[in-house]
Amino acid sequence: MIIPGYLDGYEPPLRPSPLVGGAEVMSSPLFWPAFLYTVGGSSTAPAAFDADPGDLDAFVERLLHPDRWPVFSLPLARRNHLHIVMRNFADDAGVDYVLEPNTGDQSIELAALEGHFRGPALAWPELMAAAQHPDSDHTPAERLLLLLPAYGDSDTPATAVDVVAAALSSVGARSNEGQVSAELLDSRRYWTPCPWAATDGVLACLGPHSYRRVGGRLSSVELRVIADAFAHPGSARR
Repeated sequence: MIIPGYLDGYEPPLRPSPLVGGAEVMSSPLFWPAFLYTVGGSSTAPAAFDADPGDLDAFVERLLHPDRWPVFSLPLARRNHLHIVMRNFADDAGVDYVLEPNTGDQSIELAALEGHFRGPALAWPELMAAAQHPDSDHTPAERLLLLLPAYGDSDTPATAVDVVAAALSSVGARSNEGQVSAELLDSRRYWTPCPWAATDGVLACLGPHSYRRVGGRLSSVELRVIADAFAHPGSARR
């Protein structure tokens, strides 16, 4: 598959492209315990899904194989698309959240889960709206859990644990959904919860590590494209 501009910085160029659609790995019952453990940072997710440790280890090796980088693609508002890339590069592994704008321009970085992390990518109301966006390939629960590792919002409501716990049950968790939910929402491996505010009518993050902060590397046009992609009623905070 192709994500415009995503692989451009690699020298020597990556040929053939390691990017592969993630539908195959998502079809495994081991996907969610593996993803929520490795990407989401929940240490109790494997037990909640009653995953066999040996089988899970083998699946994680497959998920993180350097020759294949699974990509989970989600449609967003205004015909934009979000790609979640398992960047299994041997010397620089991580997970990237990138936006492919509907203009056909190069992709826009939203978050990077790695040692030199960048994020968060979206606020809680945007997460809720994006989870409910029409999608023929993913359920709202799946969309929520795929997007959750890139979220960070200091104004998260008290009901968030129950919302995420319900999503976990929907994708197959059998026990301790509340604990896993709390771990996913309270992960401190990367950024801490950040405030968000409207700047010139565009929702922006006030955290120091976010691509979506005013005065950072993204242009005002790119910031508006991102905000439009995650648009929801009442998105502009004051």
